[in-house]
Amino acid sequence: MENRDVVSWNCLITGHAQQGCSVSVLQLFPRMIADGVLPNPFTFAGVFTAVAHLSEEQRGKEAHSLAIKTGNMSDVFVGSSLLNMYCKLGLLPEARQLFDRMPERNSVTWAAMISGYATERCEREALELFELMRKKEAIVNEFIFTSVLSAFALPSFVNHGKLIHALVIKTGYLSFLAVGNALVTMYAKCESLDDSLQLFELLSEKNSITWSAIITGHAQNDQSERALGLFSTMHGARVKPSEYTLVGVLNACSNVMAHREGKQVHDYLLKLGYASQIFIRSALIDMYAKCGSVDDAQKEFDLLKEPDIVLWSSMIGGYVQNGQNEEALALYGRMEVEQLLPNELTMASVLRACSNLAALEQGKQVHARTIKYGLGLEIPIGSALANMKP
Repeated sequence: MENRDVVSWNCLITGHAQQGCSVSVLQLFPRMIADGVLPNPFTFAGVFTAVAHLSEEQRGKEAHSLAIKTGNMSDVFVGSSLLNMYCKLGLLPEARQLFDRMPERNSVTWAAMISGYATERCEREALELFELMRKKEAIVNEFIFTSVLSAFALPSFVNHGKLIHALVIKTGYLSFLAVGNALVTMYAKCESLDDSLQLFELLSEKNSITWSAIITGHAQNDQSERALGLFSTMHGARVKPSEYTLVGVLNACSNVMAHREGKQVHDYLLKLGYASQIFIRSALIDMYAKCGSVDDAQKEFDLLKEPDIVLWSSMIGGYVQNGQNEEALALYGRMEVEQLLPNELTMASVLRACSNLAALEQGKQVHARTIKYGLGLEIPIGSALANMKP
């Protein structure tokens, strides 16, 4: 194109931003400026989205300065995008300062700021902002409710969550599926499983997110058999589970050592095409190891091209848990050859393997490495050292 105006540049920049090509966005933006084309609100929205995705704090602040210089900060669309960027970067003081100075706020702005506090676990600030919003008679919508409920997903804040639940019913927003899902999730994470299940059964509409919330909530709160029962009901209702639902089911299988059910879930994962994802592989390795099927766990581990430290630790721990201590030490040796830094769980498992084999000298060498890696004071390592057999 011989002549590229702001609309042409925006098509390219926002298109890349919407497709998650954030690096390209930050490469295109300076080219646009160098081309003598001034950005407009749509340009900045794409840039701020890319910055948030890449955690490029400095680039974000530079774009913020340019938005001020070009007179774009009065636009509520730009302000909301910038606020969302600061919240996702975890820069809450900067976000709140921007929020307080905004001449105009809408429901998206309020939701972004409340959600920012929720993500950083600033529950009290989220509640105070919600109350301020209500006093100013700002529009309360489903986005606001879901943001606030995520902020109260801790046992100590369950009473605040119940107050929001009452307000949801009063304002008629319980009919919104996203709000219902947020309530089910909030109660489950607050360890209020009876409330979570009661609400779940009352919802007229459910999707895979709803089922995932209730199944995972039970699995994480020592109610794994009920979690497996709920999954069976979900399957009977012909609701297609998401990969996150199935991770919750695999965790439930791990907790009660339900190898047969775990194997069935694995087959189902393969059928749905989910099994190649890294967090699915991790859950499978953990399930097989805890169910005593270490060979199956090793097969899943070997399928990974670049397993991370969590997976190495899970596999080593699985060997130790099943009495295969020499295999655990051999796998740790492979890990050292690949020059991967262990974490405290890795070293604790290796020390337990040394203890089980009465390999005191090898245990001392491993202990020396834990100190070298700065892990010597971790509780799991201390417990393993205290149980070291001479």
